[in-house]
Amino acid sequence: MKYCSHCGKEVADEAYVCPNCGCKIAQSGSGASLSPLSIAGFVLAFIIPLIGLIVSIVARNNARDEDDEKSAGFAKAGIVVSAIFIAIYVLLIFVSIAVFTLAFTHTYHMMAL
Repeated sequence: MKYCSHCGKEVADEAYVCPNCGCKIAQSGSGASLSPLSIAGFVLAFIIPLIGLIVSIVARNNARDEDDEKSAGFAKAGIVVSAIFIAIYVLLIFVSIAVFTLAFTHTYHMMAL
């Protein structure tokens, strides 16, 4: 016997839907694969983080609607990777602006002498 992941009641091994709450029962060993959208979001997170973030959010919402925990987890990883890369890019932009400003200010002061 197995248990419903939503209500916790015991259900028959061959059940696809919980007789207590009506939720879909996750089939162990069913070979469920990742959704293409969650894979695309994860890959895009490394290449184009903003697009990867958007695609991963959409994939996670779709996976949660379909009770696909595996795809939802993969999409969540895409969201995290996208957020990290976006933060790194923003930090690099600020550092570049600071370096450019310092170099420009130094050059301006050298020309004034």
